[in-house]
Amino acid sequence: MSNYKKLVTLRALYPSTTAAAQNLVMRAAELKRAREYQIRIELNGTFTAQVAFENAMKETLLWAARESRELSSERLFKFTMSIFAQFSLEYPSWYKVLPEISDYLLDLTSSEPSKLDDTVEQVKREHSSKKRKLEASKDQHLVFPLYANSPSSPFNHAVQ
Repeated sequence: MSNYKKLVTLRALYPSTTAAAQNLVMRAAELKRAREYQIRIELNGTFTAQVAFENAMKETLLWAARESRELSSERLFKFTMSIFAQFSLEYPSWYKVLPEISDYLLDLTSSEPSKLDDTVEQVKREHSSKKRKLEASKDQHLVFPLYANSPSSPFNHAVQ
């Protein structure tokens, strides 16, 4: 199977992850250009390119955890890096920013508390919340309205 076909398969299996990863690639390129040309746009004292990059990284990790169902920070790291490595082989724009993304991901694993652990915990909470909602909906009984004296009612009798 060609590398391109593998990428098409990855996009089909993980559509939100790859979309978020593409956004992260664009934010990483913006951050790289801002650093190279020493462009520092600040909003309320924060470096906007850095904030946009960090937000895109968080979104990518969340979607990767949701779609891959990886509930271990180590496996989530490996899965995310695998996505970026595979796409960077085919797309030069991904390859050019791979060092920024991989360095930041490595920093996330060594931070205390680990941002990857936070992401995994958030997704676990989402899964358990969805599971509780599903279980609650299974316990509910369907109630059909009874329309008394309705011409379309098969019983056509008054309810008092």
